[in-house]
Amino acid sequence: MNYQELLITLFSGLSFFIGYFITKFINNEKKLIVFSVGFSFSIIIGLVLFDLLPECLELFDNKLIMILCILGGIVLLKLLDLFLPNHSHSKKKSHMEHIGLISAIALFLHNIIEGTAIYSTAITDIRLGIFMMIAVSFHNIPMGIQISSLVHDKKEKIILLSLLSISSIIGVLILNIFNIEFSNLLIGILMSISLGMLIYISLFELLCEVKEHIKDKELICGLIFGIIIIALGFFLH
Repeated sequence: MNYQELLITLFSGLSFFIGYFITKFINNEKKLIVFSVGFSFSIIIGLVLFDLLPECLELFDNKLIMILCILGGIVLLKLLDLFLPNHSHSKKKSHMEHIGLISAIALFLHNIIEGTAIYSTAITDIRLGIFMMIAVSFHNIPMGIQISSLVHDKKEKIILLSLLSISSIIGVLILNIFNIEFSNLLIGILMSISLGMLIYISLFELLCEVKEHIKDKELICGLIFGIIIIALGFFLH
């Protein structure tokens, strides 16, 4: 195992905690939550359209398989949704907690895939691996802000962020322990499932909150700031 490359990969996961520390400097919780909804919506839509979808289209020759995997991700998160604590859109705090939790589930799978990509790239070219780690961190920091602002229980928040942080090296450990390589087909399947999960979060969870707060300046600022971050991440890629 290459420990220098493993450390670079781990740094990409730890960037979720940067988002957590950013929220510590913001005192108005209600405004932060509304800002985070707009911010998260922009980030996830950008991640879907400019990152995951192009990657999936490139990995799959048979687009039907890709579509089925995306639908599988939507259905899988909906099924997981049934086993999570009850929530209601009318109960604002409960619903926000719910969005934070299912976002963490989707990001956990997505970060495993990105972690293996960073590690594999760093082994070939250490400088390119570092640049890729920085680019991925630009995605992870906003999601750290989202989860930190939506999940209120401090212990639960730390557990979720810790799991997300180590998720970046889980795929690498699996590769090394079992001495296997992820094929393009397997990566494509996992990435498409992750894509489906994020589509579910954006359309069935966040969109209703965006519509509700569309006139709030905090939401507009969040949407705009999210677009700026996506543009920076796209530039780094």
